[in-house]
Amino acid sequence: MKITRRMLAIVLALVMVLSLAACGSPANKPSGGDNKETKAAESLLVKDESEYAKMSEDELYQAALKEYQEGHTLVVYSETSSTEKSTKKFEEKYPGLTVEVSKKKAKDLVTLIPTEAKSETAYSDLVVTSDSTGSIYEEWYKNGYVFAYYPPMVSDLNLDYVTYGLPITIECNVWYYNTEAFPNGSPINNWWQLLEQNEDGSYKYKLCTHPASTLSLASDFCNLVLHSDEMAKAYEDLYGKPLEYTYDAAELGVPENNAGYEWIYRYLQSSYTLFTDSDEICTYVNSGTTDDPIFGYGTGIKLGDALDNGLHVEYITDMAPFSGFAKTKYVYIRTNTDNPAAARLFTLFSLGGEDAKGEGYDAYVNRMGCYPTRSNRDELAYNPNHPLASVNSVPTNLEYVYENYVDIQDFFEYYAAKFRK
Repeated sequence: MKITRRMLAIVLALVMVLSLAACGSPANKPSGGDNKETKAAESLLVKDESEYAKMSEDELYQAALKEYQEGHTLVVYSETSSTEKSTKKFEEKYPGLTVEVSKKKAKDLVTLIPTEAKSETAYSDLVVTSDSTGSIYEEWYKNGYVFAYYPPMVSDLNLDYVTYGLPITIECNVWYYNTEAFPNGSPINNWWQLLEQNEDGSYKYKLCTHPASTLSLASDFCNLVLHSDEMAKAYEDLYGKPLEYTYDAAELGVPENNAGYEWIYRYLQSSYTLFTDSDEICTYVNSGTTDDPIFGYGTGIKLGDALDNGLHVEYITDMAPFSGFAKTKYVYIRTNTDNPAAARLFTLFSLGGEDAKGEGYDAYVNRMGCYPTRSNRDELAYNPNHPLASVNSVPTNLEYVYENYVDIQDFFEYYAAKFRK
Protein backbone atom coordinates (compact mmCIF):
# COMPACT_ATOMS: atom_id res chain seq x y z
CA MET A 1 0.00 0.00 0.00
CA LYS A 2 1.31 3.42 -0.95
CA ILE A 3 1.83 5.83 1.98
CA THR A 4 0.47 9.24 1.03
CA ARG A 5 1.29 12.56 2.62
CA ARG A 6 -2.19 12.74 4.13
CA MET A 7 -1.79 9.31 5.75
CA LEU A 8 1.54 10.38 7.21
CA ALA A 9 0.01 13.63 8.46
CA ILE A 10 -2.80 11.73 10.19
CA VAL A 11 -0.31 9.44 11.94
CA LEU A 12 1.75 12.41 13.11
CA ALA A 13 -1.37 14.19 14.34
CA LEU A 14 -2.42 11.13 16.34
CA VAL A 15 1.03 10.91 17.88
CA MET A 16 0.81 14.58 18.89
CA VAL A 17 -2.64 14.10 20.44
CA LEU A 18 -1.52 11.03 22.40
CA SER A 19 1.56 12.87 23.61
CA LEU A 20 -0.53 15.77 24.91
CA ALA A 21 -2.92 13.38 26.64
CA ALA A 22 -0.04 11.56 28.29
CA CYS A 23 1.38 14.82 29.60
CA GLY A 24 -1.99 15.89 30.93
CA SER A 25 -1.52 19.44 29.62
CA PRO A 26 -3.33 21.28 26.85
CA ALA A 27 -1.68 22.79 23.78
CA ASN A 28 -0.51 26.39 24.05
CA LYS A 29 -3.54 28.68 24.01
CA PRO A 30 -3.33 31.49 21.43
CA SER A 31 -2.94 34.95 22.94
CA GLY A 32 -5.06 36.35 20.09
CA GLY A 33 -8.28 35.03 21.63
CA ASP A 34 -10.18 31.79 22.21
CA ASN A 35 -9.87 29.98 18.87
CA LYS A 36 -11.07 26.45 18.41
CA GLU A 37 -10.35 24.02 15.66
CA THR A 38 -13.24 23.01 13.44
CA LYS A 39 -13.52 19.25 13.49
CA ALA A 40 -15.69 18.95 10.39
CA ALA A 41 -14.14 16.60 7.87
CA GLU A 42 -14.35 19.18 5.09
CA SER A 43 -12.16 21.74 6.85
CA LEU A 44 -9.00 22.00 8.92
CA LEU A 45 -9.40 25.73 9.49
CA VAL A 46 -8.88 27.17 12.93
CA LYS A 47 -11.61 29.79 12.84
CA ASP A 48 -11.57 33.00 14.81
CA GLU A 49 -14.12 32.91 17.63
CA SER A 50 -12.46 35.49 19.87
CA GLU A 51 -13.91 38.76 21.15
CA TYR A 52 -12.06 40.52 18.33
CA ALA A 53 -13.94 38.59 15.65
CA LYS A 54 -17.09 40.62 16.34
CA MET A 55 -15.48 44.07 16.60
CA SER A 56 -16.22 46.91 14.21
CA GLU A 57 -13.48 48.74 12.34
CA ASP A 58 -13.38 51.58 14.88
CA GLU A 59 -13.33 49.18 17.83
CA LEU A 60 -10.39 47.34 16.28
CA TYR A 61 -8.55 50.62 15.75
CA GLN A 62 -8.99 51.71 19.37
CA ALA A 63 -7.88 48.30 20.62
CA ALA A 64 -4.89 48.36 18.26
CA LEU A 65 -3.79 51.75 19.63
CA LYS A 66 -3.67 50.23 23.12
CA GLU A 67 -1.52 47.37 21.82
CA TYR A 68 0.95 49.87 20.38
CA GLN A 69 0.98 51.83 23.62
CA GLU A 70 2.12 48.60 25.28
CA GLY A 71 5.12 48.50 22.92
CA HIS A 72 3.89 46.09 20.26
CA THR A 73 4.43 46.61 16.51
CA LEU A 74 2.60 44.69 13.79
CA VAL A 75 5.00 42.51 11.78
CA VAL A 76 3.83 41.14 8.43
CA TYR A 77 5.49 38.48 6.29
CA SER A 78 4.45 38.66 2.66
CA GLU A 79 5.46 37.01 -0.59
CA THR A 80 4.29 40.02 -2.60
CA SER A 81 5.55 43.59 -2.76
CA SER A 82 1.90 44.67 -2.97
CA THR A 83 1.76 44.41 0.82
CA GLU A 84 4.43 47.07 1.23
CA LYS A 85 2.42 49.46 -0.95
CA SER A 86 -0.77 48.73 0.96
CA THR A 87 1.00 49.25 4.30
CA LYS A 88 1.83 52.87 3.52
CA LYS A 89 -1.87 53.59 3.03
CA PHE A 90 -2.68 51.73 6.25
CA GLU A 91 -0.34 53.91 8.30
CA GLU A 92 -1.84 57.05 6.72
CA LYS A 93 -5.40 56.02 7.55
CA TYR A 94 -4.67 54.87 11.10
CA PRO A 95 -2.35 57.39 12.83
CA GLY A 96 -0.40 55.86 15.67
CA LEU A 97 -0.06 52.46 13.98
CA THR A 98 3.05 51.35 12.13
CA VAL A 99 3.75 48.12 10.28
CA GLU A 100 6.99 46.28 9.62
CA VAL A 101 6.78 44.29 6.37
CA SER A 102 9.29 41.59 5.54
CA LYS A 103 9.14 40.11 2.06
CA LYS A 104 9.60 36.34 2.03
CA LYS A 105 9.47 33.70 -0.67
CA ALA A 106 6.43 31.46 -0.48
CA LYS A 107 8.56 28.31 -0.33
CA ASP A 108 10.48 29.72 2.65
CA LEU A 109 7.34 30.72 4.54
CA VAL A 110 6.15 27.10 4.57
CA THR A 111 8.93 26.16 6.99
CA LEU A 112 9.61 29.56 8.56
CA ILE A 113 6.30 29.87 10.40
CA PRO A 114 6.51 26.41 12.05
CA THR A 115 10.13 27.09 13.00
CA GLU A 116 9.20 30.34 14.71
CA ALA A 117 6.25 28.72 16.46
CA LYS A 118 8.41 25.93 17.86
CA SER A 119 10.96 28.43 19.13
CA GLU A 120 8.15 30.16 21.07
CA THR A 121 9.31 33.47 19.61
CA ALA A 122 6.65 35.25 17.56
CA TYR A 123 8.40 37.38 14.97
CA SER A 124 5.41 37.81 12.68
CA ASP A 125 1.77 38.59 13.44
CA LEU A 126 0.29 38.13 10.01
CA VAL A 127 1.20 36.36 6.75
CA VAL A 128 0.16 37.15 3.17
CA THR A 129 0.94 34.27 0.81
CA SER A 130 -0.42 31.74 -1.63
CA ASP A 131 -0.46 28.02 -0.94
CA SER A 132 0.69 26.20 -4.05
CA THR A 133 1.14 22.78 -2.44
CA GLY A 134 -1.53 22.79 0.27
CA SER A 135 1.18 22.63 2.95
CA ILE A 136 -0.10 25.75 4.69
CA TYR A 137 -3.65 24.46 4.84
CA GLU A 138 -2.68 20.95 5.91
CA GLU A 139 0.09 21.85 8.36
CA TRP A 140 -0.28 25.42 9.63
CA TYR A 141 -3.93 25.13 10.64
CA LYS A 142 -3.64 21.58 11.90
CA ASN A 143 -0.82 22.57 14.24
CA GLY A 144 -2.50 25.77 15.35
CA TYR A 145 0.04 28.19 13.88
CA VAL A 146 -2.57 30.39 12.19
CA PHE A 147 -6.29 30.99 12.21
CA ALA A 148 -8.91 32.26 9.76
CA TYR A 149 -10.38 35.67 10.48
CA TYR A 150 -13.40 36.58 8.37
CA PRO A 151 -14.35 40.22 9.11
CA PRO A 152 -18.00 40.26 10.25
CA MET A 153 -18.77 43.34 8.16
CA VAL A 154 -17.62 41.59 4.96
CA SER A 155 -20.48 39.66 3.37
CA ASP A 156 -19.50 39.72 -0.31
CA LEU A 157 -16.59 37.23 -0.42
CA ASN A 158 -16.49 34.80 -3.34
CA LEU A 159 -17.50 31.58 -1.57
CA ASP A 160 -15.71 29.41 -4.13
CA TYR A 161 -12.40 30.51 -2.59
CA VAL A 162 -12.90 30.58 1.19
CA THR A 163 -12.21 26.88 1.82
CA TYR A 164 -8.53 27.24 2.70
CA GLY A 165 -8.38 30.60 4.44
CA LEU A 166 -9.29 34.26 3.97
CA PRO A 167 -8.82 34.94 0.23
CA ILE A 168 -7.56 38.34 -0.86
CA THR A 169 -6.94 37.94 -4.61
CA ILE A 170 -7.45 35.37 -7.34
CA GLU A 171 -5.03 34.78 -10.21
CA CYS A 172 -5.42 32.26 -13.02
CA ASN A 173 -2.91 30.14 -14.90
CA VAL A 174 -4.02 29.94 -18.52
CA TRP A 175 -2.99 29.14 -22.08
CA TYR A 176 -1.78 32.02 -24.27
CA TYR A 177 -1.95 32.35 -28.05
CA ASN A 178 -0.61 34.84 -30.61
CA THR A 179 -3.26 37.33 -31.75
CA GLU A 180 -1.19 38.59 -34.67
CA ALA A 181 -0.88 35.08 -36.08
CA PHE A 182 -4.56 34.35 -35.36
CA PRO A 183 -6.54 37.62 -35.46
CA ASN A 184 -9.87 35.77 -35.50
CA GLY A 185 -9.19 33.91 -32.26
CA SER A 186 -7.27 30.88 -31.11
CA PRO A 187 -7.35 27.88 -33.45
CA ILE A 188 -7.11 25.69 -30.36
CA ASN A 189 -10.05 25.18 -27.97
CA ASN A 190 -9.29 21.79 -26.43
CA TRP A 191 -6.32 20.57 -24.36
CA TRP A 192 -5.93 17.54 -26.60
CA GLN A 193 -5.56 19.62 -29.77
CA LEU A 194 -2.31 20.98 -28.39
CA LEU A 195 -0.79 17.54 -28.80
CA GLU A 196 -1.90 16.80 -32.36
CA GLN A 197 0.63 15.50 -34.88
CA ASN A 198 1.15 15.84 -38.60
CA GLU A 199 1.06 12.84 -40.92
CA ASP A 200 4.86 12.52 -40.68
CA GLY A 201 4.67 12.22 -36.90
CA SER A 202 5.91 15.72 -36.16
CA TYR A 203 3.93 17.91 -33.81
CA LYS A 204 1.71 20.65 -35.21
CA TYR A 205 2.43 23.14 -32.44
CA LYS A 206 5.27 24.29 -30.27
CA LEU A 207 4.31 24.48 -26.60
CA CYS A 208 5.86 26.00 -23.52
CA THR A 209 5.25 26.13 -19.79
CA HIS A 210 7.14 25.93 -16.50
CA PRO A 211 9.13 22.94 -15.22
CA ALA A 212 7.43 20.64 -12.71
CA SER A 213 9.80 21.94 -10.05
CA THR A 214 7.71 25.12 -10.20
CA LEU A 215 5.16 24.39 -7.50
CA SER A 216 2.42 26.30 -9.28
CA LEU A 217 2.69 24.01 -12.32
CA ALA A 218 2.90 20.88 -10.17
CA SER A 219 -0.27 22.07 -8.46
CA ASP A 220 -2.05 22.60 -11.78
CA PHE A 221 -1.06 19.20 -13.10
CA CYS A 222 -2.37 17.65 -9.87
CA ASN A 223 -5.71 19.25 -10.61
CA LEU A 224 -5.50 18.05 -14.21
CA VAL A 225 -5.17 14.53 -12.83
CA LEU A 226 -8.00 15.16 -10.37
CA HIS A 227 -10.28 16.21 -13.24
CA SER A 228 -9.52 13.07 -15.23
CA ASP A 229 -13.17 12.41 -16.11
CA GLU A 230 -13.59 15.86 -17.65
CA MET A 231 -10.34 15.46 -19.59
CA ALA A 232 -11.44 12.07 -20.92
CA LYS A 233 -14.80 13.50 -21.97
CA ALA A 234 -13.09 16.43 -23.71
CA TYR A 235 -11.07 13.94 -25.75
CA GLU A 236 -14.10 11.89 -26.72
CA ASP A 237 -16.12 14.99 -27.58
CA LEU A 238 -13.31 16.16 -29.84
CA TYR A 239 -12.47 12.93 -31.63
CA GLY A 240 -15.66 10.90 -31.28
CA LYS A 241 -13.93 7.95 -29.64
CA PRO A 242 -12.71 7.01 -26.16
CA LEU A 243 -9.24 8.02 -25.07
CA GLU A 244 -6.58 5.34 -25.42
CA TYR A 245 -4.18 5.20 -22.48
CA THR A 246 -0.54 4.73 -23.43
CA TYR A 247 1.37 5.46 -20.22
CA ASP A 248 2.55 2.60 -17.98
CA ALA A 249 0.86 3.22 -14.63
CA ALA A 250 2.84 0.46 -12.90
CA GLU A 251 6.22 1.91 -13.84
CA LEU A 252 5.93 4.72 -11.26
CA GLY A 253 2.96 3.44 -9.29
CA VAL A 254 0.46 6.04 -10.47
CA PRO A 255 -3.29 5.46 -11.05
CA GLU A 256 -4.33 3.62 -14.19
CA ASN A 257 -6.50 5.07 -16.96
CA ASN A 258 -6.24 8.64 -15.79
CA ALA A 259 -6.69 11.20 -18.55
CA GLY A 260 -4.66 13.80 -16.68
CA TYR A 261 -1.62 11.55 -16.47
CA GLU A 262 -2.14 10.58 -20.12
CA TRP A 263 -2.12 14.22 -21.18
CA ILE A 264 1.11 14.91 -19.25
CA TYR A 265 2.68 11.76 -20.70
CA ARG A 266 1.87 12.84 -24.25
CA TYR A 267 2.90 16.43 -23.57
CA LEU A 268 6.36 15.27 -22.55
CA GLN A 269 6.77 13.66 -25.97
CA SER A 270 5.72 16.81 -27.83
CA SER A 271 7.70 19.82 -29.03
CA TYR A 272 7.87 21.85 -25.82
CA THR A 273 10.14 24.32 -24.07
CA LEU A 274 10.33 25.06 -20.35
CA PHE A 275 10.70 28.55 -18.91
CA THR A 276 11.01 29.63 -15.30
CA ASP A 277 9.18 32.93 -15.85
CA SER A 278 5.84 33.62 -17.49
CA ASP A 279 7.27 36.77 -19.10
CA GLU A 280 9.47 34.44 -21.14
CA ILE A 281 6.45 32.34 -21.99
CA CYS A 282 4.59 35.37 -23.37
CA THR A 283 7.67 36.43 -25.37
CA TYR A 284 8.04 32.95 -26.85
CA VAL A 285 4.35 32.78 -27.79
CA ASN A 286 4.72 36.18 -29.44
CA SER A 287 7.52 34.81 -31.65
CA GLY A 288 5.18 32.25 -33.21
CA THR A 289 3.59 32.66 -36.63
CA THR A 290 0.53 31.39 -38.45
CA ASP A 291 2.60 28.65 -40.07
CA ASP A 292 4.65 27.91 -36.96
CA PRO A 293 2.35 28.63 -34.01
CA ILE A 294 3.36 28.56 -30.36
CA PHE A 295 1.06 28.18 -27.34
CA GLY A 296 2.17 28.76 -23.78
CA TYR A 297 0.78 28.03 -20.33
CA GLY A 298 1.57 30.49 -17.56
CA THR A 299 0.20 32.98 -15.08
CA GLY A 300 -2.47 35.34 -16.33
CA ILE A 301 -1.07 38.32 -14.41
CA LYS A 302 1.58 38.72 -17.12
CA LEU A 303 -0.92 39.70 -19.81
CA GLY A 304 -0.93 43.40 -18.91
CA ASP A 305 2.87 43.58 -18.93
CA ALA A 306 3.00 41.72 -22.24
CA LEU A 307 0.54 44.10 -23.89
CA ASP A 308 2.40 47.12 -22.49
CA ASN A 309 5.56 45.73 -24.08
CA GLY A 310 3.88 45.44 -27.46
CA LEU A 311 3.47 41.66 -27.50
CA HIS A 312 0.59 40.15 -29.44
CA VAL A 313 -0.68 37.62 -26.91
CA GLU A 314 -4.01 36.82 -25.33
CA TYR A 315 -5.70 34.24 -23.09
CA ILE A 316 -7.41 31.21 -24.60
CA THR A 317 -10.65 31.27 -22.63
CA ASP A 318 -12.75 28.67 -24.46
CA MET A 319 -10.58 25.61 -23.85
CA ALA A 320 -12.34 22.34 -23.11
CA PRO A 321 -12.88 21.14 -20.46
CA PHE A 322 -11.49 24.32 -18.79
CA SER A 323 -8.94 26.94 -19.69
CA GLY A 324 -6.78 26.67 -16.58
CA PHE A 325 -6.71 26.81 -12.80
CA ALA A 326 -7.26 29.60 -10.32
CA LYS A 327 -4.78 30.44 -7.55
CA THR A 328 -5.55 32.42 -4.42
CA LYS A 329 -3.50 34.61 -2.11
CA TYR A 330 -4.57 34.39 1.52
CA VAL A 331 -4.19 36.41 4.69
CA TYR A 332 -3.33 34.36 7.78
CA ILE A 333 -3.16 35.64 11.36
CA ARG A 334 -0.72 34.00 13.77
CA THR A 335 -2.42 32.45 16.77
CA ASN A 336 0.25 33.75 19.14
CA THR A 337 0.15 37.33 17.89
CA ASP A 338 0.70 40.14 20.39
CA ASN A 339 -1.39 42.38 18.14
CA PRO A 340 -4.76 40.62 17.84
CA ALA A 341 -6.67 43.84 17.12
CA ALA A 342 -4.09 45.39 14.77
CA ALA A 343 -3.75 42.14 12.82
CA ARG A 344 -7.49 41.99 12.21
CA LEU A 345 -7.66 45.68 11.36
CA PHE A 346 -4.83 45.22 8.84
CA THR A 347 -6.68 42.26 7.34
CA LEU A 348 -9.87 44.26 6.94
CA PHE A 349 -7.95 47.17 5.42
CA SER A 350 -6.20 44.84 2.95
CA LEU A 351 -9.62 43.66 1.77
CA GLY A 352 -10.72 47.20 1.01
CA GLY A 353 -12.50 47.93 4.27
CA GLU A 354 -16.18 47.45 4.94
CA ASP A 355 -17.28 48.36 1.40
CA ALA A 356 -14.35 46.80 -0.55
CA LYS A 357 -13.55 50.20 -2.07
CA GLY A 358 -10.70 51.15 0.26
CA GLU A 359 -7.13 51.94 -0.82
CA GLY A 360 -5.73 48.93 1.01
CA TYR A 361 -7.10 46.68 -1.73
CA ASP A 362 -5.63 48.74 -4.58
CA ALA A 363 -2.12 47.33 -4.41
CA TYR A 364 -3.44 43.79 -4.74
CA VAL A 365 -6.16 44.04 -7.38
CA ASN A 366 -5.26 47.07 -9.51
CA ARG A 367 -3.49 44.94 -12.10
CA MET A 368 -4.63 42.99 -15.12
CA GLY A 369 -4.94 39.32 -14.26
CA CYS A 370 -5.63 39.97 -10.57
CA TYR A 371 -9.22 39.49 -9.44
CA PRO A 372 -10.78 40.74 -6.21
CA THR A 373 -12.41 38.14 -4.00
CA ARG A 374 -15.22 40.57 -3.14
CA SER A 375 -18.17 41.22 -5.40
CA ASN A 376 -18.45 44.84 -4.25
CA ARG A 377 -15.11 45.57 -5.95
CA ASP A 378 -15.26 46.16 -9.71
CA GLU A 379 -13.34 43.27 -11.24
CA LEU A 380 -13.61 44.82 -14.72
CA ALA A 381 -11.69 47.96 -13.81
CA TYR A 382 -8.42 46.21 -14.62
CA ASN A 383 -9.83 43.25 -16.54
CA PRO A 384 -12.25 44.90 -19.00
CA ASN A 385 -12.10 42.03 -21.48
CA HIS A 386 -11.86 39.18 -19.02
CA PRO A 387 -14.26 38.93 -16.07
CA LEU A 388 -13.23 36.01 -13.87
CA ALA A 389 -16.11 33.80 -14.99
CA SER A 390 -15.12 34.18 -18.64
CA VAL A 391 -11.58 32.96 -18.02
CA ASN A 392 -13.06 29.50 -17.45
CA SER A 393 -10.66 28.49 -14.68
CA VAL A 394 -11.25 25.85 -12.01
CA PRO A 395 -10.48 26.58 -8.33
CA THR A 396 -7.50 24.63 -7.02
CA ASN A 397 -8.14 21.66 -4.73
CA LEU A 398 -5.32 22.04 -2.21
CA GLU A 399 -6.13 18.89 -0.27
CA TYR A 400 -5.58 16.80 -3.39
CA VAL A 401 -2.47 18.76 -4.34
CA TYR A 402 -0.93 18.17 -0.92
CA GLU A 403 -1.32 14.41 -1.29
CA ASN A 404 -0.13 14.13 -4.87
CA TYR A 405 2.14 16.94 -6.04
CA VAL A 406 5.37 15.04 -5.36
CA ASP A 407 4.10 12.11 -7.45
CA ILE A 408 3.26 14.53 -10.26
CA GLN A 409 6.73 16.05 -10.11
CA ASP A 410 8.35 12.59 -10.17
CA PHE A 411 6.19 11.53 -13.12
CA PHE A 412 6.98 14.71 -15.05
CA GLU A 413 10.72 14.66 -14.42
CA TYR A 414 11.07 10.92 -15.06
CA TYR A 415 9.41 10.98 -18.45
CA ALA A 416 10.88 14.36 -19.42
CA ALA A 417 14.32 12.82 -19.01
CA LYS A 418 13.30 9.56 -20.70
CA PHE A 419 11.86 11.19 -23.83
CA ARG A 420 14.66 13.74 -24.15
CA LYS A 421 17.30 10.98 -24.50
